[in-house]
Amino acid sequence: MDIVADLMKQVATGDNLSLISKTVGGDEKGVQSALGMGLPMIMGSMAQTAQNPAGADMITSMMGQMGGSNPLDNLGGFLGSSAASGGSGMASSLLGSQMAPIQNAIAQKTGLPPAVVGKVLAVATPIVLGYITKSMSGKQVDQKGLTNLLGEQSKMAMQSSPDAESIAKQMLGSQKDTAGVSGVFKKFLGK
Repeated sequence: MDIVADLMKQVATGDNLSLISKTVGGDEKGVQSALGMGLPMIMGSMAQTAQNPAGADMITSMMGQMGGSNPLDNLGGFLGSSAASGGSGMASSLLGSQMAPIQNAIAQKTGLPPAVVGKVLAVATPIVLGYITKSMSGKQVDQKGLTNLLGEQSKMAMQSSPDAESIAKQMLGSQKDTAGVSGVFKKFLGK
């Protein structure tokens, strides 16, 4: 199972892409491209966060907020709901100080304004969380299980998105310390 590839298929089909594009105020091509980079970055950040127990708890609690629902099951309903507006808080909790540099990097590559990219990340974060929550429902998953799952998924996502991988390397270049998101990419990219 490749979560990000599956999510990209789902967000790019039917009305989903146009719904997301309308919600964030960007053109469909740019939004699709931003999702293609944003989803792997979110996955990578979750993988990094889950490595420490407090981070794993934070992700588990975010998954709890999703209430076992996958926003993609009813995207229109989700985008109009309060859960969608909570997405920007989730995105900034996960991406932390890397949020602005990631937004700017994706904006440069897609031509979308950084504010629109921020909204794309805010929509994408609960979608990733909801998908993972749903795929793990009924299974007891401990921190190690969560870390392994997110780690594998992050690696697959980076391999399938050269743009996200290059943003990750950019972040590495600008971050001398291995804290936060950059640490995870160092590990996954074997740098």
